[in-house]
Amino acid sequence: MTTEELPGIPLPDLKVVEEMQLGIISRFGEVQQAKADGKPVVWASVVMPKEIFQALDVNVIYGDMLGAYTSIYGLSAHYCEVAEQQGLSRDVCAVHRCAVGLACADERDPIFDMAFAVPDLVVGSNFPCMSMSRSFLQVADKYNIPYYFLDTPINPWGKNLPDHAVRYFADQLQGLIDFLVAHGHTYDRAKLSEEVAFTKALNVIMEEVNTYKQAVPMPIKAYDNVIASTAPIALPKEYRTLDLFERYRDELKERVERGYGVVENERLRLMWIGMPPLCDFGLLNYPERHGAVVVKSMLEYLTGFDMDPETLDPSRPLESLARAQLVSPANPTIEQTLDYFTKAAVDYQVDGVINVVKRTCGVLPGMQRLTKEAIFEATGAPSLVFDLDGVDSREYDPEATKANLDSFVETLLARKGN
Repeated sequence: MTTEELPGIPLPDLKVVEEMQLGIISRFGEVQQAKADGKPVVWASVVMPKEIFQALDVNVIYGDMLGAYTSIYGLSAHYCEVAEQQGLSRDVCAVHRCAVGLACADERDPIFDMAFAVPDLVVGSNFPCMSMSRSFLQVADKYNIPYYFLDTPINPWGKNLPDHAVRYFADQLQGLIDFLVAHGHTYDRAKLSEEVAFTKALNVIMEEVNTYKQAVPMPIKAYDNVIASTAPIALPKEYRTLDLFERYRDELKERVERGYGVVENERLRLMWIGMPPLCDFGLLNYPERHGAVVVKSMLEYLTGFDMDPETLDPSRPLESLARAQLVSPANPTIEQTLDYFTKAAVDYQVDGVINVVKRTCGVLPGMQRLTKEAIFEATGAPSLVFDLDGVDSREYDPEATKANLDSFVETLLARKGN
């Protein structure tokens, strides 16, 4: 498969990121082969601990990722309507409506005929939101298949987790393993330790990557940044190698050392909080026409969170994965969220924040104003807050969105005296 065979998907600027993008898409065909080989297929979320699925050689359909790609391919309106016909309210998260519509449709577009197979098991969770659990239950009910709920405690403790919280979630992860074993998978604890060891080594590399991404001028486009941040959790096992991410780090390092920036004369550095418009994904790069670049975005927060290598102990794999997931910034507590974004605003020297409210999200809108105020107090960087549900294309107005961005960037430039 080549990038030219992926209509509607932007072409990454970095070759190594293009390789990541193709790798993520290549996962789509795996479930059909698994079905042909008589192996069970599991419907799950891309933000669940991938190490468990990989250690047990589980063939996974990442429902939320497929939901996102229906929007990227310009098909969200159709699949949202299918989900609504199945009884889901239009107020349910558009990503999850797309996923349910795709799973429940009588007919699918060719790319999703390849990416979807009737699942044998469903794993739901409340991480990062309860909408996932409810929508995944819809898939379990549709096909009358077993369902496991992975209960992730909300973290009010910050990084100082009590032992009982770690033990509880580790038991939940063990329950997931037991569920998978009961339905035909084989568990080898040594393989899980190997996966955790790999993740530990990978996150050492990603810590270096993050230092290069903070450089001025910005060495990587916003769209490339999202793909590369998602790759650690979305790539299939054969693509997810340390060599791939070392090459990514080295390409960024080379750009930083020669002073390369993705815009010729960088005038503004922006952060995007809220879901970017998946149905118009290239909009992340749109501010570049003004000499502005989006240096950090919400998709990194939701899917590209890094794990502290010091918290990962391969000899205690379940406890390590439990601790890492519980302290993730995507675990929704306001204090952690504010700390994450204010630190990012400082580290990335942000001039302004694009703060978009996704109407169908049950988590993000409640924190938008608090985030705006916290960043302004910490850095003086102002925010633009406006409504934008860029997943369901029926609710997306590209001209109004671009006009909002143009006005905000022009205001920021005037404020800086540019």
